Amino acid sequence: MSITPEPERRPRRVSRRDDPVLYPALRHRERQQGSPGRWQRLREALADYLTSPYAHDDWHETVHQGVRAYQRELGWRSRSALRQRTLDGWWLGPAPYGYVLERHWVEAESGRGRWRHRLVVDGLRAPVVPLIFTWYLRDKVGERAIVRRLIDQECPQPADPASGRSRAWSPAVVRGILNNPAYLGYVVRGRTLRGLDRPPECWTWSQQPCHRALVEPAMFWAVYNSRFCWVPTQPGTDDIGPAADGRAAA
Repeated sequence: MSITPEPERRPRRVSRRDDPVLYPALRHRERQQGSPGRWQRLREALADYLTSPYAHDDWHETVHQGVRAYQRELGWRSRSALRQRTLDGWWLGPAPYGYVLERHWVEAESGRGRWRHRLVVDGLRAPVVPLIFTWYLRDKVGERAIVRRLIDQECPQPADPASGRSRAWSPAVVRGILNNPAYLGYVVRGRTLRGLDRPPECWTWSQQPCHRALVEPAMFWAVYNSRFCWVPTQPGTDDIGPAADGRAAA
C-alpha cells in the first residue's frame, strides 16, 4: 500500500504568520487593539488640533475665493503682458516658414533687460511662400496637391522648431502657411479662443508692420476668405483693425 497521498488530497500548507509563538509582536498588537495607548491618543489630539480650522465652512470658502481671485489676477497679468508685447511687435514662439528669429536686447524699467525676438526673412525659404499662395488661389490646387508640387520641385523643407532639423512637407504645414497672417508683416495674436477660430476683427495686431511681408494683402485675404466665411456680429465690424483694407480689397 502506497503512503503517498493523491494530488487532489494533499493537505494545504497553513501559514504560520499568525502564530504568536513564532511572532511575539502579535501579542503586543493584540493588547493595543483593546485600548489606545498614549502615543495613539497624542496623535489623535494633534490631528484634531491641526484640522480644526478646516471644519468651519465659512473659513474654507473664504480660502477658496482667495485662491481663485489670485489665479484670475495671475491670468490677467499674463494676458496683458503678452498683449503688450504683440502691440510692440515682438514675436512670441517659433518662427513661421520663410522667417528666422532675430534676438534683441531690450532694457526694462526695473533695470534688468530682456531678450526679445523679431522676424527676419529667410532667404532660402521665403520665395516658396508666395508660390504656395499662387498655386492655391490661381491654380485652384488643394493642400495635398501643393505638397506633391513642393516635393517634386525640391523646395526647402520646413525646420522643426524643437530640434531645428528639416521635416517633411505635409498638408498640415501647408495649411498653417495659408492661414498665417504673419506674412502680411504684422505680429498677430489671439486667433483662437478655447480651441475655436476667431474672426480677424477679434485678433490682436501689432501697432505697425514689424517685418517684411511675403504676401500681398489682397492675395492673402482672398485665400483666407475662401477658407473661412465670417459674418460680422455688429454693423461695421468688418472695417476695424489693420485687416480692413486688405479684406476690402480682396
